[in-house]
Amino acid sequence: MILGWPFPKRKMLLEELKSTTTQDNIRINFQGSIQRFWVYRVPVDMPKYRLSNGRTQASQEAYISKHDEDADYFERDLESNKVHEIQHVILKELLLNKGKNLEQYFKDQDQNEPLILDSNGFVVNGNRRLCAFRELIKQNPQKYERFNYIEVVILPPCDEKDIDELEAQLQIIKDVKADYDWISQACMLRSKQKRHNYSYDDLSRIYQMSLKEINKELDILSHVDSYLESRNKPKEYPVVVNYRYAFEKIRESRKKINDETKKEIFTTLAYSMIDSPDESTGRLYEFIPNIQEYLDSIIEKILEEIPVENEKEEDDDEDLLDLFDDEDELEDLPVIISKPENQANIYEILRDVVEAEKVRKRESNSKKATLYKVQKANTMLKEALLNYDAKKSVSEGITEQLEQIGETVNKLRETIKNG
Repeated sequence: MILGWPFPKRKMLLEELKSTTTQDNIRINFQGSIQRFWVYRVPVDMPKYRLSNGRTQASQEAYISKHDEDADYFERDLESNKVHEIQHVILKELLLNKGKNLEQYFKDQDQNEPLILDSNGFVVNGNRRLCAFRELIKQNPQKYERFNYIEVVILPPCDEKDIDELEAQLQIIKDVKADYDWISQACMLRSKQKRHNYSYDDLSRIYQMSLKEINKELDILSHVDSYLESRNKPKEYPVVVNYRYAFEKIRESRKKINDETKKEIFTTLAYSMIDSPDESTGRLYEFIPNIQEYLDSIIEKILEEIPVENEKEEDDDEDLLDLFDDEDELEDLPVIISKPENQANIYEILRDVVEAEKVRKRESNSKKATLYKVQKANTMLKEALLNYDAKKSVSEGITEQLEQIGETVNKLRETIKNG
């Protein structure tokens, strides 16, 4: 399969075409005005894919990470046959998008609109369609010979921002929900900003997004990258493409936590939920804010249920043996939370604490809040008695808890008596 003619041959044909006119033309909003462009027929082998393609940005980054290539791998040599072979594979994977299969579509349909090429023969709009045409010809040259020649229009010489504005107009702004997944869009914005030196104002103007929206998308992407890197899956974006709202809630919730250690604990808990969502907690993006809201109670419960073991070297000073201050416990907690053997217990703690806190919140708004709580405590103590099995149940700590309950009961009696 030929994935684009060499540049001299390609350029020669383009120059010849531009000096001629045809019967067909289309109007395109380009460089700030509506312009008329002639439609030409060219061999399907002639055009080259545009490697700086917004739709394929995330997939390119994933390839670079997986194969340990340089960051500019796809743009270092725009004529590289090897790179275009990789780009073709990436585009082929994108032919099926949100239930729409371009290759299947063109088995029964003719080309319905021309591809748009820049002045050097790179495809500005229509990369996936070109990939589909080439794949069909490869499958059955006789059956799909109608794609041996394809319709194109040729743009005049222009800079990268002109191309990006046109791409945004034709693909991204027009129907972002149908064509661009959120990670591809965010990766494209980041690439334009970091590698092509686009300012936030440039991005805002080209893609018709507010500065706040751009900052939000880039910030969410940074959380996605942090998650994937923590799981040793850098740039494996397909893993998280369905968790947009979960990462959005992580971003929002982190802003509400001032303590950096607790912020890390919250993030670790949220990441654990993304690893293996617990259906009993309901929708993930709805549950994550609950983790932030009740974080202190969750931390307290985790420390009770999964004590932080002292794995540090012993000190000769007896006062330091087996002791952690609160700060040490909190700093070690993310490690404890991340251990696979603790995951089931962590999910149960999260579910129980959140449920209990919600009930407590509802009851606290009632005039009979104290009565409800005493009734609930009474019920739970009766259940504890029924469930206790001297041979099977863990008895450690129960006596201490009962003593504390007794003290609380006496204080409550005294308060009511003096009320």
